[in-house]
Amino acid sequence: MTLKLIAEDFIQPDKIKIVLPLYQELVEKTKAEAGCLAYDLYHDIKQKGHFVFIEEWVDRAALDQHIQSEHFQRLVAKIDQYQVHAGRFTHLHGFEKLLQE
Repeated sequence: MTLKLIAEDFIQPDKIKIVLPLYQELVEKTKAEAGCLAYDLYHDIKQKGHFVFIEEWVDRAALDQHIQSEHFQRLVAKIDQYQVHAGRFTHLHGFEKLLQE
């Protein structure tokens, strides 16, 4: 069963132009990873600096491999220095999984 993830970043509004190329590289390299089904980044219309990743992975192992990748480690460390506060992560399975329990 696939794993969906919503990852939220809260970036200082005056630092957005600095993080945009970092996000661009992160998205491009992540989409090429084995196990990545979707990796899309959005910006909140109402809250400047609030970025939301909508991700889908073949399984938890693929997500774990992504988190350990060179580009993730390098780019996230650079992006995180411009956060207003810590990001938020929500891991999701389809409700059908609950029906099987």
